[in-house]
Amino acid sequence: MLGLASTREAIAAIMQGKEDTSRYDRATGRGVWTGAYEALESALNDSATGVSMLAADGEVLNDPLTAARNKAREGMSLPTMSNETDANLIATLAADDVDSEPSSGIDISVTKDIEGLDAFLSDESSQTALDECEERFYESLMPRQNQQN
Repeated sequence: MLGLASTREAIAAIMQGKEDTSRYDRATGRGVWTGAYEALESALNDSATGVSMLAADGEVLNDPLTAARNKAREGMSLPTMSNETDANLIATLAADDVDSEPSSGIDISVTKDIEGLDAFLSDESSQTALDECEERFYESLMPRQNQQN
């Protein structure tokens, strides 16, 4: 949802993020996460999204998913990503010979002193469980064909 590079980065984002509740629209129920969910569902549907592609700093974002992620990141008081950072992150994650832990810009130094985190993240069974959870999450967003009796 935020375009994070690793479980460690997700933990750091959870520790640092603070939702801007003023962005919640009571009339529509739309909040910080709504656009990110819509963009991800749209990307999985392979169709266009209605996300505004203009960043707060005026950068025109040419990827609707990056634009939606950045709106969610802004709403959580987390750093946003440029198109270049997002593209580099995708390329780095796709490469098999990654020497260092990739980053989307979240400060992971806050995770240094979490007892047992390194062991958990390096444990194969933990990684398998996390991968299965990620797969189930994406499956839950995939379009389903209407079944009629």
